[in-house]
Amino acid sequence: MWRKKLLIVSLTAAIISIIVSFIVSPQYKATAIVFPARTFSVSKLLIEQNQGAQEDYMDLGDEDDAEKLLQILNSSEIRIRIADKYDLWTNWQIEKQSVYSQHYLKMKWEDMVSFKRTNFVSIKIEVYDYVANRAADIANSIVAYADSVKFKMTREVAEQALAITRDEYNETMHRIKELEDSLQTIKELGVLDTKEEVTAYSRSMAKAIEKGNESAQKKLQEKLDVLKKYGTSYENVHSNLKKYRMKYPIIKNKYDEAMVNYSRPLPSKFVVDKATPNEKKERPIRWLVVLVSTASAFILALLYLLFTERFADFKKKMKLHINSQNVD
Repeated sequence: MWRKKLLIVSLTAAIISIIVSFIVSPQYKATAIVFPARTFSVSKLLIEQNQGAQEDYMDLGDEDDAEKLLQILNSSEIRIRIADKYDLWTNWQIEKQSVYSQHYLKMKWEDMVSFKRTNFVSIKIEVYDYVANRAADIANSIVAYADSVKFKMTREVAEQALAITRDEYNETMHRIKELEDSLQTIKELGVLDTKEEVTAYSRSMAKAIEKGNESAQKKLQEKLDVLKKYGTSYENVHSNLKKYRMKYPIIKNKYDEAMVNYSRPLPSKFVVDKATPNEKKERPIRWLVVLVSTASAFILALLYLLFTERFADFKKKMKLHINSQNVD
């Protein structure tokens, strides 16, 4: 009796699963493999002179770099960009105008796209889609968008650093120009080098006094009076100008670094294998669907029959027990 019922259930499940497996749209898989690049500041790596061990920007990244790249690949920005570019809203049958559109997109994305870190610290990107070419295009676009998303993340900080160094650079240049103009004005008044001039005029004054040359003494005194009046200003301006001229190459270097970091990012990964279309469908695996469905139906039917038989025996025993009590 059981054999007949189990056979009917199993055959019914097998027939239904076969029909369903042919109705379900086939999915094609595309795979891309990338290695993370080392995380560096572009300017520190390529512009600044490194007095210690020089880092190599051609080195593959380590586990920390792989984790950072994984976080970028899993970002919602990449997911939304891909959905818009390939109209996954329509192709994956997601209502874009729905309040829960992002929720359903995320659920479908997790089913169709996966990122796995391999034992070699590389990252495998697997994409399923109902069209083989589109699956490959999506995988390659995810790889391409990784750099732009990372650049966008770091650009805000780089922009602020650039603004600060640009302002400091402009202020330094403006201050140098002001001090040079002030120094030139003082020089036009006759002050060229206070220390040397004071020494030279003092010697000449001593000789003029010794010779009793009052005309020479008067001229030298006028020059000494000019030095006395503007000498301190000359020294202050000259000292400040020297300080700003020493500062200029430092701030200029920082400004150049900030400009490079802002405008010229390094790639965040090395592409090992680009995704290519695979016309052989990956899922559903029809024989596996039929096998699992049939086995599941068989086990559920068996459990149901066991339960109903045990329950029937239990009811029978309870009925006999009640009847025996009534007889007594």
